[in-house]
Order: sequence, then structure tokens, then C-alpha cells
Amino acid sequence: MANGNETALRHCRFLNEDYFQELYDTFIEAFSDYVVPFALTETQFRNHIILTGVDLERTAGCIRTNELVGFSLNGFGHWGGRLTVYDAGTGVIPDHRRQGVSKEIFAFMLPVFKDRGFEQYLLEVVTTNAGAIDLYAKLGFNVARELALLQCDGELNASVHEPPNNEIRDIHDPDWDLILSFWDGKPSWQNSVDAVKRSMKMKKFLGAFEGGKCVGYIVFSPKFGRVAQLAVSKDHRNRGIGTALVRAMKTEMADGFSMQVINIDKSITTAMNFFLNRGFFERLSQHEMVKEM
Repeated sequence: MANGNETALRHCRFLNEDYFQELYDTFIEAFSDYVVPFALTETQFRNHIILTGVDLERTAGCIRTNELVGFSLNGFGHWGGRLTVYDAGTGVIPDHRRQGVSKEIFAFMLPVFKDRGFEQYLLEVVTTNAGAIDLYAKLGFNVARELALLQCDGELNASVHEPPNNEIRDIHDPDWDLILSFWDGKPSWQNSVDAVKRSMKMKKFLGAFEGGKCVGYIVFSPKFGRVAQLAVSKDHRNRGIGTALVRAMKTEMADGFSMQVINIDKSITTAMNFFLNRGFFERLSQHEMVKEM
């Protein structure tokens, strides 16, 4: 625990664009020993900020004698019809852990967000991170659902042939009403419709068409092979369309990367079984947690 002198040397504040370089450096140091490698380039870090809707002027930092030692990247939007703050990454550099830094950051920023009309705070935490889970529980967060990171290191385990009369092509202007009708559940914050719209320049959007009609689609990061969304019309399932879309994604990947599905709702059994049956495995799981303001 932090002693009184240590706490007195620290203060929390909201950051801004001027802090970008220091925030990036602190982010890299804070996540250097994370359970999943998270060594982003500056460009990737900027893309993460865009994807998750982060506002640097409402991102909180903890500063000790002019050094940024901890932070909480905050994204903003609607979630379940409610004004929401999203934790796009909270971290503390190793030398300042177990000193109450994260607790101080939340104690500083949560009352501000509540006063500004936000109704809930949303985050994800790896299920094996007992310390963070305990902190969030004490702060009033409750588990909403379980999310999985799925990964496939080799070839797809699928003998399904390409469906006849199926054409896969780029989608530039998605019909979201049609696409949402394919869903069996709701994606996570960073895979939501709003997130896809924010990051469209970084994504590839492919549709599977039969007779000129879209019957399935996939949204992914082309170089890395990370699936944001994949769904097939309920009337066209079990015909190889989903597999064809994943195969099309694989052709867009750079060498040395594994296909991934990040933060898929584990209760959507149709989607989970699809990926697991094709050679993906569960690399880790996360709690999606929510705090009412």
C-alpha cells in the first residue's frame, strides 16, 4: 500500500493531445508484462484510440513529480441505449504497482463522469487478473458476460467446399439493418457497429452474395487477420458461407500472424462452435464488467 508521503507526491488529472507521446510510452511500459503481448507501434496505438472512441481530454492520468505513472484511456458513446464511458486500457508502470494508483484514478474520474450525465462505466478484465477483478468489484462493478479471445495458428480445419453461386466481394456502404438481422447476439464495444464505423479505413469489409443479395459478411483487420464481426443469414447457414468468408480473410493476411477473434461473447454458442470447429482455440477469457453511475 502507498504511504502518506508517496500519495502526497501524486495527483490525478485529465490529459490532452500534448500528452500523447508520454501516454504512449507509459502504455507500452505498463503493458510490457501483460498476459497477452500488447506491444503496439505509435500508429497502432493511435488506431486503438480511434477504434475505441477514446477522448484524450477525458482520459485520466496519475502523475508523480512530473512523471506519468498510470492512466485510464476513456472512450465515450452509447451502450445498451445508455450514455457510457468505456475503459480502453487502464495501466500502471511496474515500479508503481500495488500503491493504490488505479484506485486513485477511478476515485478521481468516476464522480466527474457521473456529474456530466454518464450512466455507466464499461470495461473488460482478463479472468485470471485477480487483483484487478477484486479492485473493480470493490468499486461496484458487476460481471455482465464472459468474452473469449479465440486464435487459430494454422490452417482452417474445414473440409467444406465453396458454396455454389456464391460471390465474395467488398462492401463499401453496408446495409446495417440487413446485417443486424444476421446476428445472434451483441458484439463487444471494440467490435460494435460504432467501432467499425470509426475504424472503417483500417478494416476490410467483405460480403457473400447469392443472386445479388448479401447473405453473409465479415469485417476484419486485413494484415493481422483479426475478426471484428462475422455473421451469416439464418436461412443460409451450414452451407460453407462463413468458412468461405474466413478463407477470404486469410488471403489478406501478412505472414507470421495468427487469425484471431477478440472478445466474442461466449454465450453465442453458434459463433463459438463455428470457430472452435474450424481450428480456433480459446487463448484467454475476459469478464465484461459494468458499473452503474
